[in-house]
Amino acid sequence: MSVAPAFYLLVAGPVWAEMSLSLVKSREIAEPSIGFSEPSGLSTAADGGFWSVSDNVARLFRLDHKGRPGKPDDLSAEPQLEGIAEDMPRQRLLMVREDTTEILSLAPDGTLTRFRLLALPGAEGLAAHFQADENNGLEGITVDPETGAVLLVKERRPRLLIELAPDLSRVVRIQEMSAAMGFVSAAAQDDRLDLSGLAWDARRKGVWITSDTGQAVFFLDLSSMTARGWALMDADKKKLHPVSNAEGVALSSKGDVLHVVTDDGKKSRLLTYRID
Repeated sequence: MSVAPAFYLLVAGPVWAEMSLSLVKSREIAEPSIGFSEPSGLSTAADGGFWSVSDNVARLFRLDHKGRPGKPDDLSAEPQLEGIAEDMPRQRLLMVREDTTEILSLAPDGTLTRFRLLALPGAEGLAAHFQADENNGLEGITVDPETGAVLLVKERRPRLLIELAPDLSRVVRIQEMSAAMGFVSAAAQDDRLDLSGLAWDARRKGVWITSDTGQAVFFLDLSSMTARGWALMDADKKKLHPVSNAEGVALSSKGDVLHVVTDDGKKSRLLTYRID
Protein backbone atom coordinates (compact mmCIF):
# COMPACT_ATOMS: atom_id res chain seq x y z
CA MET A 1 0.00 0.00 0.00
CA SER A 2 1.13 3.57 -0.58
CA VAL A 3 -0.87 6.49 0.69
CA ALA A 4 -0.02 10.03 1.71
CA PRO A 5 -2.61 11.21 4.23
CA ALA A 6 -2.47 14.42 6.18
CA PHE A 7 -1.55 14.18 9.84
CA TYR A 8 -3.05 15.97 12.80
CA LEU A 9 -0.66 18.37 14.49
CA LEU A 10 -0.61 18.00 18.27
CA VAL A 11 1.72 20.80 19.26
CA ALA A 12 2.85 23.65 17.01
CA GLY A 13 6.34 25.11 17.41
CA PRO A 14 7.79 28.02 15.42
CA VAL A 15 10.95 26.21 14.32
CA TRP A 16 9.17 23.27 12.65
CA ALA A 17 5.92 24.95 11.65
CA GLU A 18 6.22 23.64 8.08
CA MET A 19 7.39 20.10 8.84
CA SER A 20 4.90 17.31 8.08
CA LEU A 21 4.72 13.49 8.11
CA SER A 22 3.07 11.37 5.43
CA LEU A 23 2.45 7.63 5.58
CA VAL A 24 4.32 5.75 2.84
CA LYS A 25 4.15 2.07 3.80
CA SER A 26 2.60 -0.18 6.43
CA ARG A 27 3.72 -3.81 6.66
CA GLU A 28 3.07 -6.70 9.03
CA ILE A 29 6.45 -7.96 10.25
CA ALA A 30 5.79 -10.39 13.12
CA GLU A 31 7.36 -13.87 12.96
CA PRO A 32 6.04 -15.76 16.02
CA SER A 33 7.95 -18.91 15.00
CA ILE A 34 11.23 -17.22 16.00
CA GLY A 35 9.79 -15.16 18.85
CA PHE A 36 9.50 -11.87 17.00
CA SER A 37 5.99 -10.91 18.08
CA GLU A 38 6.47 -8.03 20.54
CA PRO A 39 8.86 -5.55 18.86
CA SER A 40 10.06 -3.14 21.52
CA GLY A 41 12.98 -1.34 19.88
CA LEU A 42 14.27 -0.34 16.45
CA SER A 43 17.50 1.06 15.04
CA THR A 44 18.72 1.55 11.50
CA ALA A 45 21.70 -0.63 10.59
CA ALA A 46 24.68 1.04 8.94
CA ASP A 47 24.81 -1.47 6.09
CA GLY A 48 21.05 -1.47 5.46
CA GLY A 49 17.95 -2.76 7.20
CA PHE A 50 17.34 -2.56 10.93
CA TRP A 51 18.19 -3.97 14.33
CA SER A 52 15.33 -4.84 16.65
CA VAL A 53 14.51 -6.50 19.96
CA SER A 54 11.28 -8.14 21.14
CA ASP A 55 10.62 -7.97 24.86
CA ASN A 56 9.08 -11.45 25.03
CA VAL A 57 12.35 -13.22 24.14
CA ALA A 58 16.06 -12.80 24.87
CA ARG A 59 17.08 -12.42 21.23
CA LEU A 60 18.62 -9.88 18.89
CA PHE A 61 16.91 -9.55 15.51
CA ARG A 62 18.30 -8.28 12.22
CA LEU A 63 15.59 -7.07 9.83
CA ASP A 64 15.91 -6.42 6.12
CA HIS A 65 14.82 -3.12 4.56
CA LYS A 66 11.21 -4.31 4.51
CA GLY A 67 11.27 -5.23 8.19
CA ARG A 68 11.47 -8.99 7.67
CA PRO A 69 13.49 -10.68 10.43
CA GLY A 70 16.23 -13.17 9.70
CA LYS A 71 17.67 -15.80 12.03
CA PRO A 72 17.96 -14.22 15.50
CA ASP A 73 20.98 -14.23 17.79
CA ASP A 74 20.33 -15.48 21.32
CA LEU A 75 21.22 -13.19 24.21
CA SER A 76 21.41 -15.58 27.14
CA ALA A 77 19.20 -14.58 30.08
CA GLU A 78 18.43 -11.11 28.75
CA PRO A 79 14.63 -10.68 28.72
CA GLN A 80 12.73 -7.40 28.87
CA LEU A 81 14.84 -5.64 26.23
CA GLU A 82 13.07 -2.38 25.42
CA GLY A 83 15.34 -0.39 23.11
CA ILE A 84 18.31 -0.72 20.77
CA ALA A 85 20.78 1.59 19.05
CA GLU A 86 23.69 0.93 16.71
CA ASP A 87 26.77 3.01 17.53
CA MET A 88 29.04 2.55 14.52
CA PRO A 89 31.87 4.95 15.51
CA ARG A 90 32.37 2.93 18.70
CA GLN A 91 31.50 -0.42 17.08
CA ARG A 92 28.81 -1.51 19.50
CA LEU A 93 25.12 -2.22 19.83
CA LEU A 94 23.46 -0.64 22.85
CA MET A 95 20.27 -1.94 24.44
CA VAL A 96 18.23 -1.13 27.53
CA ARG A 97 16.72 -3.69 29.86
CA GLU A 98 13.63 -2.46 31.68
CA ASP A 99 13.41 -4.90 34.58
CA THR A 100 16.99 -4.35 35.82
CA THR A 101 17.44 -0.72 34.69
CA GLU A 102 20.57 -1.69 32.78
CA ILE A 103 22.29 -0.56 29.62
CA LEU A 104 23.84 -3.44 27.66
CA SER A 105 26.76 -2.93 25.29
CA LEU A 106 27.38 -5.67 22.71
CA ALA A 107 30.78 -5.72 20.97
CA PRO A 108 31.37 -7.24 17.50
CA ASP A 109 33.03 -10.28 19.10
CA GLY A 110 29.90 -10.99 21.14
CA THR A 111 31.17 -9.61 24.44
CA LEU A 112 28.26 -8.22 26.46
CA THR A 113 28.95 -5.56 29.09
CA ARG A 114 26.32 -4.39 31.57
CA PHE A 115 25.99 -0.95 33.12
CA ARG A 116 23.54 -0.47 35.99
CA LEU A 117 22.07 3.00 35.55
CA LEU A 118 21.28 3.62 39.21
CA ALA A 119 24.85 2.76 40.25
CA LEU A 120 26.47 5.37 38.00
CA PRO A 121 27.85 8.68 39.33
CA GLY A 122 25.28 11.39 38.73
CA ALA A 123 22.33 9.01 39.11
CA GLU A 124 21.61 10.16 42.65
CA GLY A 125 17.92 10.90 42.96
CA LEU A 126 16.91 8.62 40.09
CA ALA A 127 16.23 5.57 42.26
CA ALA A 128 12.94 6.95 43.56
CA HIS A 129 11.62 7.06 39.99
CA PHE A 130 12.41 3.41 39.20
CA GLN A 131 10.33 0.84 41.06
CA ALA A 132 11.10 -2.83 40.45
CA ASP A 133 7.45 -3.87 40.57
CA GLU A 134 6.26 -1.30 38.03
CA ASN A 135 6.27 -1.57 34.25
CA ASN A 136 7.59 1.97 34.07
CA GLY A 137 11.30 1.90 33.38
CA LEU A 138 13.80 2.46 30.58
CA GLU A 139 12.17 2.29 27.15
CA GLY A 140 14.43 3.76 24.48
CA ILE A 141 18.07 4.47 23.69
CA THR A 142 19.95 6.38 20.99
CA VAL A 143 23.43 7.76 20.34
CA ASP A 144 24.78 11.03 19.00
CA PRO A 145 27.38 9.56 16.60
CA GLU A 146 29.39 12.79 16.56
CA THR A 147 29.91 13.22 20.31
CA GLY A 148 29.14 9.70 21.49
CA ALA A 149 26.58 10.94 24.01
CA VAL A 150 24.07 8.22 24.88
CA LEU A 151 20.44 9.22 25.50
CA LEU A 152 17.82 7.15 27.31
CA VAL A 153 14.11 7.67 27.92
CA LYS A 154 12.16 6.59 30.98
CA GLU A 155 8.54 5.77 30.24
CA ARG A 156 6.48 8.01 32.57
CA ARG A 157 5.71 9.31 36.06
CA PRO A 158 7.89 11.19 35.41
CA ARG A 159 8.90 11.04 31.75
CA LEU A 160 12.67 11.49 31.68
CA LEU A 161 15.43 12.04 29.12
CA ILE A 162 18.73 10.85 30.57
CA GLU A 163 22.11 11.61 28.99
CA LEU A 164 25.12 9.39 29.68
CA ALA A 165 28.80 9.86 28.91
CA PRO A 166 29.98 8.03 25.75
CA ASP A 167 31.73 5.36 27.82
CA LEU A 168 28.59 4.86 29.94
CA SER A 169 30.55 5.79 33.05
CA ARG A 170 28.30 8.54 34.43
CA VAL A 171 25.01 10.37 34.13
CA VAL A 172 25.55 13.77 32.51
CA ARG A 173 22.04 15.21 32.50
CA ILE A 174 18.49 14.40 33.57
CA GLN A 175 15.59 16.27 31.97
CA GLU A 176 11.90 15.84 32.72
CA MET A 177 9.82 15.72 29.53
CA SER A 178 6.92 17.90 30.58
CA ALA A 179 3.70 19.05 29.00
CA ALA A 180 5.09 22.58 29.09
CA MET A 181 7.84 21.47 26.68
CA GLY A 182 5.23 20.17 24.24
CA PHE A 183 4.67 16.57 25.33
CA VAL A 184 0.89 16.53 25.12
CA SER A 185 -1.60 14.39 23.21
CA ALA A 186 -5.34 14.32 22.77
CA ALA A 187 -5.16 10.53 23.18
CA ALA A 188 -3.83 10.53 26.76
CA GLN A 189 -3.90 12.78 29.79
CA ASP A 190 -0.56 13.91 31.15
CA ASP A 191 -0.31 11.25 33.86
CA ARG A 192 -0.93 8.51 31.28
CA LEU A 193 1.20 9.89 28.44
CA ASP A 194 4.27 7.70 28.06
CA LEU A 195 7.48 7.63 26.01
CA SER A 196 8.80 4.57 24.21
CA GLY A 197 11.20 4.62 21.25
CA LEU A 198 14.04 7.10 20.70
CA ALA A 199 16.02 8.02 17.55
CA TRP A 200 18.77 10.58 16.98
CA ASP A 201 18.32 13.20 14.24
CA ALA A 202 21.71 14.62 13.21
CA ARG A 203 20.18 16.79 10.50
CA ARG A 204 17.87 18.66 12.87
CA LYS A 205 19.93 18.30 16.08
CA GLY A 206 17.23 16.60 18.09
CA VAL A 207 15.51 13.31 18.83
CA TRP A 208 12.35 11.57 17.68
CA ILE A 209 10.33 9.93 20.45
CA THR A 210 7.30 7.66 20.11
CA SER A 211 4.44 7.42 22.59
CA ASP A 212 2.34 4.28 22.96
CA THR A 213 -0.51 5.74 25.02
CA GLY A 214 -0.33 9.06 23.19
CA GLN A 215 -0.55 7.35 19.78
CA ALA A 216 1.99 9.92 18.66
CA VAL A 217 5.54 10.71 17.68
CA PHE A 218 7.36 13.77 18.99
CA PHE A 219 10.40 15.68 17.77
CA LEU A 220 12.44 17.32 20.53
CA ASP A 221 14.83 20.11 19.57
CA LEU A 222 17.73 19.76 21.99
CA SER A 223 18.88 23.37 21.73
CA SER A 224 15.56 24.90 22.79
CA MET A 225 14.19 21.80 24.58
CA THR A 226 10.91 22.37 22.74
CA ALA A 227 8.87 19.45 21.41
CA ARG A 228 6.33 19.11 18.65
CA GLY A 229 4.09 16.10 18.14
CA TRP A 230 2.07 14.41 15.42
CA ALA A 231 -0.68 11.83 15.85
CA LEU A 232 0.56 8.58 14.31
CA MET A 233 -1.87 7.24 11.72
CA ASP A 234 -2.12 4.03 9.72
CA ALA A 235 -4.43 3.27 6.81
CA ASP A 236 -6.69 0.25 6.32
CA LYS A 237 -8.18 0.22 2.83
CA LYS A 238 -7.08 3.88 2.63
CA LYS A 239 -9.11 4.76 5.73
CA LEU A 240 -7.02 6.46 8.41
CA HIS A 241 -6.99 5.25 11.99
CA PRO A 242 -4.72 5.97 15.00
CA VAL A 243 -1.69 3.76 15.59
CA SER A 244 -1.80 1.80 18.83
CA ASN A 245 1.22 0.38 20.68
CA ALA A 246 3.93 2.40 18.92
CA GLU A 247 7.29 1.28 20.30
CA GLY A 248 10.61 1.57 18.44
CA VAL A 249 11.51 4.40 16.08
CA ALA A 250 14.37 4.81 13.60
CA LEU A 251 15.42 7.55 11.20
CA SER A 252 16.94 7.06 7.74
CA SER A 253 20.54 8.16 7.19
CA LYS A 254 19.37 11.14 5.12
CA GLY A 255 16.90 12.18 7.80
CA ASP A 256 13.93 12.20 5.44
CA VAL A 257 12.19 8.93 6.39
CA LEU A 258 10.91 7.83 9.79
CA HIS A 259 10.22 4.19 10.70
CA VAL A 260 8.02 3.06 13.61
CA VAL A 261 7.37 -0.48 14.89
CA THR A 262 4.27 -1.47 16.80
CA ASP A 263 3.94 -4.11 19.51
CA ASP A 264 0.75 -5.83 18.36
CA GLY A 265 1.56 -9.52 18.66
CA LYS A 266 0.97 -11.33 15.37
CA LYS A 267 -0.23 -8.05 13.85
CA SER A 268 2.91 -6.05 14.73
CA ARG A 269 3.79 -3.64 11.94
CA LEU A 270 6.57 -1.52 10.49
CA LEU A 271 5.23 1.90 9.52
CA THR A 272 7.20 4.20 7.22
CA TYR A 273 6.63 7.96 7.06
CA ARG A 274 8.10 10.62 4.80
CA ILE A 275 9.26 13.81 6.50
CA ASP A 276 8.60 16.97 4.47
